[in-house]
Amino acid sequence: MKQAMSAVLISFIVLGVIAAAAWFVTRSAEALGTGPLPSTLPPRNAYILTIATGLLSFATGGVTLLGVRQAKFFTPQFAWLVYLIVSVPLVLLLFTPLQRFDHPAFFGLPPFLMSSAGRTVVAVAVGALLLGALDLRRVMPGLVHESARPVPLVPGTTVVRGLPGRFTPNAWRALSFMQEEAQRFDHAYMGTEHLLLGLLRDSGSQATRVIQNLGTDLPAVKSQLEVVIGRRGSLYTGTSGLTRRCQRVIEGASRVARGDGERMVSTGHLLQALVEQPEDVAAQLLVSSGVTAERVSAELRHLGPETEEPSP
Repeated sequence: MKQAMSAVLISFIVLGVIAAAAWFVTRSAEALGTGPLPSTLPPRNAYILTIATGLLSFATGGVTLLGVRQAKFFTPQFAWLVYLIVSVPLVLLLFTPLQRFDHPAFFGLPPFLMSSAGRTVVAVAVGALLLGALDLRRVMPGLVHESARPVPLVPGTTVVRGLPGRFTPNAWRALSFMQEEAQRFDHAYMGTEHLLLGLLRDSGSQATRVIQNLGTDLPAVKSQLEVVIGRRGSLYTGTSGLTRRCQRVIEGASRVARGDGERMVSTGHLLQALVEQPEDVAAQLLVSSGVTAERVSAELRHLGPETEEPSP
C-alpha cells in the first residue's frame, strides 16, 4: 500500500510540474505579445521571462525523467502505476484539438493546456517519458564500442582484484553469469538484478538450492526479473561496471561469510546479502516470494558450506 501511494504521489508531482510549466509558458507568450500589436513588456523583463521559460522547460523534462525512473524502486505490481498515471493523460491530451481563436476550449479544459505554447511543453514531456525509454543499441548493435563493455569477471583481472573476499568456484561462475546477463540486455553496467539472474542460472549452486528449498518458483522469479530489466532500457545504462548497490551486496556477502566462520564467499552468502537490501527490486521480488534474510540464513546453516568444486 505504501508503494502504491508513493507511486501515485510521484505521478501527480510530475503532472503538476508539467501543468505549471504549460501555464507559465502560455502566460509568457501572452506577455511577449502576438499578432500586429507591439509588446508592452520592457526588454529587461522580456529577457528575464525568456530565461525563466527556458529553465522551467528544462526542469519539466528533467522532472519527468527523474520521476518515472523512480519506478525501478517499486515492485512490478506497482511500478506500472507511474507510467500509467503520467503517460495516459498526457498522450490523450496530445490528441485533443488545440483551441482556436475566439472559440471555447474542448471539453472545458484549461486554456493554457489548449494553447500551442502549453501543448509544446506537454509534447516534450511525453517525448522524454516514452522515447527516452527506447534503447537505440538494440536497433543499432554497433552503437556502443566494444571497449565500453564490462571487463570479463575472471580471476586475475583488475575488476576482480577489487572485490572483497575469496569466492567459491560456484560464486565465481555466478559473477561471470552476471556479466553475461548484463550483456544479454545490452547494459553497460552490472546490477543486483543481473547478479540474481546469474545466481539462478546455476541449478546446482547453494543459492539455487536455498531458493528451491524455500518453495519458490524459480522460473516465475526469473520471468518477473527479466520484465523489470527489459522495461528499463537506455535510461538505466549510464553506469559502467558494477553499480554501487551491487558492490555493496558483494561486500555484504563477504561480511556474512566471515560471520559464519567460513573462508570462502559462496553463492548462498551472495543471496543472503542480496535479500538484506529491502530497497532493491531484486530483493523485493525474492522477499515477496518468501525468500527472506532470516529463512535464507537458517537454510544456509542447514546446508553447510558450499562445495569448492563447480557445479556440473
